[in-house]
Amino acid sequence: MPPGVEQRADTVVTGRWRMPAVITYPAGEGPFPMVVMVHGSGPLDRDETIGPNHPFRDIALGLARRGVASLRYDKRTYAYLASAKAISIYDETIDDALTALRMAFADPKADTARIVLLGHSLGGTLAPLIAARSAAVGGMVVMAGAARPMAEVVGQQLRYLSPSGASDAYIDTLAGRVKAAAPQYFTGLMAACSPADSAAALSRPVLVMQGERDYQVTMADFRLWQQRLGGCSRAVFRSYPKLNHLFLEGDNAMSNPVEYNIPGTVPDYVIDDMAAFVRSLSGRRPVLPPTGPGGKSGAGRR
Repeated sequence: MPPGVEQRADTVVTGRWRMPAVITYPAGEGPFPMVVMVHGSGPLDRDETIGPNHPFRDIALGLARRGVASLRYDKRTYAYLASAKAISIYDETIDDALTALRMAFADPKADTARIVLLGHSLGGTLAPLIAARSAAVGGMVVMAGAARPMAEVVGQQLRYLSPSGASDAYIDTLAGRVKAAAPQYFTGLMAACSPADSAAALSRPVLVMQGERDYQVTMADFRLWQQRLGGCSRAVFRSYPKLNHLFLEGDNAMSNPVEYNIPGTVPDYVIDDMAAFVRSLSGRRPVLPPTGPGGKSGAGRR
């Protein structure tokens, strides 16, 4: 462990399902604000490992160095890969997150007034639905969460990755294959309600973060979050010109899947923004530091 960081193993237990977890703390007795991390789609481990990259581990260690604890866990579909097709989006993304939030709230080293739900990608899209079911959530961090209808998001992803000039029929065929590969997930995704509207109804502090080079969840989603939450005094928005969907830097105008195989780390300026938001939660409007080299800022109107 890096200096000033402590870690202990734990388990997220939802009914008969047991998901290995790890809680990362700053050194000391606390109490510390605590972030519960909810992954994107697919069978992912606690670090949200994709290729050589580990975004959730980067964030956990970075937050601990800034005085913020965190809890992260293996997804149910990762821990029980053989049963993955029978596991729904609600089982592992919502129910397991609620279990993790209860664990965080019960942790003797946690500042229970500052329990924050951090969702990335699918986790960000569903963060408002999770928060609506948990009184423990004092704020949300939405990282690259889709705000448009999921059918539109998936269709746009497939078109971007398809050969130039691909027909609508070709895209529809690909979408059918996605549905066939993960029927439970697809059904849940298509049924998801408007996350930005749900977040606005909650009236809880929210930090929306978006990589401007992200081809999976795009700036169109970020602008929709801004539109729906723009009247909320406790909403803060950050976009980052160099970042892709994993919040890793790149130089092309728009990212592509090949980038996910290039080793990288989540930049300090992203974790600075997260930590400042989390530490500021005390019933007041979130306050972030001045925009650094990586990001553009915005905030809801009072």
